Amino acid sequence: MKKIIKDYLQFSKKERIGLTLLLLLLGLFLYLPSWIKPSIPPLQHSDTAWLKDLEYVEMNTSQKDQPTFSKKALPTPTYFSFDPNTASTNQLLALGLTPKNAQTILNYRNKGGQFRLPEDFLKIWGIDPAVAKALIPFIRIQLERGPSQYPVVKKNSGYNPIYSPKKIPIIDINSASLEEWESLPGIGPVLAKRIIKYREKLGGFTEVDDIQKTYGISDSLFGQIQAFLQLSNTGKPSINKSSAALLQKAGVSPAIAVAIVEYRKQYGLFDSLEDLKKIVFIQPAQFQELIQLVKL
Repeated sequence: MKKIIKDYLQFSKKERIGLTLLLLLLGLFLYLPSWIKPSIPPLQHSDTAWLKDLEYVEMNTSQKDQPTFSKKALPTPTYFSFDPNTASTNQLLALGLTPKNAQTILNYRNKGGQFRLPEDFLKIWGIDPAVAKALIPFIRIQLERGPSQYPVVKKNSGYNPIYSPKKIPIIDINSASLEEWESLPGIGPVLAKRIIKYREKLGGFTEVDDIQKTYGISDSLFGQIQAFLQLSNTGKPSINKSSAALLQKAGVSPAIAVAIVEYRKQYGLFDSLEDLKKIVFIQPAQFQELIQLVKL
């Protein structure tokens, strides 16, 4: 047993020399850095100044990217009398409204919307109710109304009632032109065309309340214009004013109704019922029946 241990742990001369050299090289590598002075000079302040500049730039950039939650102070509003149906953008801004509020009002007006009462200002989306209530006493709306449509003046109401500088004519709903419809309060070109188109589709209105069935005519708007509407064409349709649909509704055949309208477009108004004979395909028997259905 002793021999086995001795043979296992005993080194030869060459092995002892090799182990000694290995230990010397290992110690040399461990202590060599401390014996040799570094040839690279240490960094100076000027060499590291750019690092501080870079940190400053990064700090400012991060601060700019962060959202700021401070509210921008709005200018102090200037209160004066104004009509929201005609006020310009600068006037609305001066009253304390935001640019977005002013644009919303302009879009509402451009689409045919109209303010009829000061309280309508509260219905505009996006306007702070407190701001709208502060502006209501300064609203002066000018709409065309009939004498019977003036609102009652209430004491201590805080604002003036609506008034009318012009007199509005009464129109016949079955013969009124586009311009006549546009003369009514709250009726613009779009609604006027829509009413006439609906009238032609029906072949004529049979009662004034039919106007309210037109798309876009609200109850409040109909209440405003109802006093200026009349239905005088309750008898025979006029060959000089009635549409083809209205003539057909009175019993005129579709071909003759269209021919009457086309003749009127080409040659002007009829001077008498006898002029119907100028439409070549109307036979004498048809003419006698026709004059019982229509009027000049």
